[in-house]
Amino acid sequence: MKTINISVEGKKKQISFNDHFSSLVKINETLNQGAVKNYKKMGLTYVDVPEVVGITGACKNVDTLFKVHNRFDIPLFFTQTGQLSLEQALQSLPGVFTVIHSGRDEEEEDARHLRQFRLTEEEFDCTIVGMTRENYNEDTMFEILLKHIQKTIQSMIREVIENHSLILKENYKRNTSRLKYTAKSDFLRIDYEGGITLLNKNGYPSVRFGDDLKAEHEAKIASLLNRKGQELPVFITRYPKEIKFFNMKVSTKDPRVVLSADLIFPYAGEGTGSAVREHDFEKLNERLLSSTMYKLHTQRGGNYQDFKWYLDIIN
Repeated sequence: MKTINISVEGKKKQISFNDHFSSLVKINETLNQGAVKNYKKMGLTYVDVPEVVGITGACKNVDTLFKVHNRFDIPLFFTQTGQLSLEQALQSLPGVFTVIHSGRDEEEEDARHLRQFRLTEEEFDCTIVGMTRENYNEDTMFEILLKHIQKTIQSMIREVIENHSLILKENYKRNTSRLKYTAKSDFLRIDYEGGITLLNKNGYPSVRFGDDLKAEHEAKIASLLNRKGQELPVFITRYPKEIKFFNMKVSTKDPRVVLSADLIFPYAGEGTGSAVREHDFEKLNERLLSSTMYKLHTQRGGNYQDFKWYLDIIN
């Protein structure tokens, strides 16, 4: 029987391939159930989004889009994100979510950069949390976003603990008490600029404001913020606007940054990316036109009209 070696928390465990595959399938199913349970509790509605799309299916780097051949020679791609389609759905519903398989034509495939992976996405507007355009507050919206992400992840963890504690302990030697602590504790936070300062003091003196953090940087921040024995995820917030997608809202208090957050998991790295969306058309339009993504798109023969369906929603 084929076996594989698994390393968890520095400890090696040998397990049969069949047991490993079966366990992963069960845990994956339960993680999905935990996320959906929280989405339904919040009042989100599941919607399907297109999987073959134009340029608006890109996350940020248009060079990583998989091209889809078609008889009309139209520039079509395998989608990387359904976020813009979900924003379209928000015109009819206060909160929505979907599950897609994101395709990334990465230069190199590793544990961080897969060419295809499942992506669960949600979008909700201010009305679902009791605000209107008249009393809208971007910082309140950002705080609600972070708390919602935390609740979703914790719901997923609880479902796995309740259904598969034995698998975690016996097959993977996992310390479930740490997971239980994570499921009931607030996640840690640090803003991007504070993260740069922390890295500069702990072995990374050359990292500067404006750099896109690498996996080793994120892991270092997570390990430094967690106390011994803790395994809490870490929100890194307020990234420079130049390295983030054009629809992320620029902070009114600090125009250098957007109201965004990446959630870093111990051992695994980045698990979620999120941001408050820009609803001011003029600001959104300027961000698009000045983005590196748009410049690359036009250099490759694309044009402004390719984004018009989305911009018309905001305008």
